[in-house]
Amino acid sequence: MTWTEDLAGQLDFYWTFHLRPRLAGLTDDEYLWEPVDGGWSLRPPRERDGAWVLDGLEPEPPIPPVTTIAWRVVHIGRDVLGKRARAFFAPDSVPGGVPVPDDVVMYDDRYWPEPPPTTAADALELLERAYGLWRDGVAALDDETSRRPLGPKGGPYAADPMAALVLHVNREVMAHGAEICLLRDLYRAHRDREDPLVVAVLRGDGAEVERLAGGGGAGAGATVRPLVAEAAGLRHWDVVRALVRHGFDVNGGVTGALHYAAAAGALDVVRLLVEHGADTDAVDDRFQLPPAGWADYYGHGEVATYLRSVGG
Repeated sequence: MTWTEDLAGQLDFYWTFHLRPRLAGLTDDEYLWEPVDGGWSLRPPRERDGAWVLDGLEPEPPIPPVTTIAWRVVHIGRDVLGKRARAFFAPDSVPGGVPVPDDVVMYDDRYWPEPPPTTAADALELLERAYGLWRDGVAALDDETSRRPLGPKGGPYAADPMAALVLHVNREVMAHGAEICLLRDLYRAHRDREDPLVVAVLRGDGAEVERLAGGGGAGAGATVRPLVAEAAGLRHWDVVRALVRHGFDVNGGVTGALHYAAAAGALDVVRLLVEHGADTDAVDDRFQLPPAGWADYYGHGEVATYLRSVGG
């Protein structure tokens, strides 16, 4: 094991198991969603043939504005990863076939002249491409090359070793990635408020769920979400019972309601779900275990025994 492998592995683990999975399902509306007035985002061009641009000022104001997911994604993909990857590792990947001079600092726009992505799909493609260039470049370093100074491309950091830049990029991606994940959480909460039934489910208000579900108060959001699993995951058992009574899907979600009820040791809820068709053989996507396996892991032997007795 070399230090360079550790440096590359740190960011690769974060990308593979944390950030990239959290970006699945990103929509165009969410990508450009502005949570507050006066924030910074990706804006349409002012001229007819111009490219979209990121809001920003140099130097930054004392307290920089809140930024959108689009702003953060472009910053990570283009500025943090893409330009630096091309400056130090992949100069031949700059479009146009004209190499950037060696004395051009790593921040220069010539390293990433492509216009910023205006859709979520294109944004994820940018991230994938830029991350791949950076990851491959770092993985090819050895301890000796990691200790070498950055040189003219490093600008004011020319005397710093490459390892210092790798550590800085790791921090930048993790920090901005966490901000993107938080913005996704806030966007989901923002959209949740549009459906009263979803609000009641997440709040754990069984009586309100009963009233809304029984009176046809389920909106579009409630019909496409695995609400029974969400309620079970939050251990809102009155809500689970109300949803089951009104015919909501007991097998919805990557990890279903039965797993969560088994993990909690809620035998009465487990029985209810099984009686309404919950799949006792379904495996979750993380541990590849059936509900009985979750009951075993969390020490609920009676629940595990019951699930195996009724399983296929």
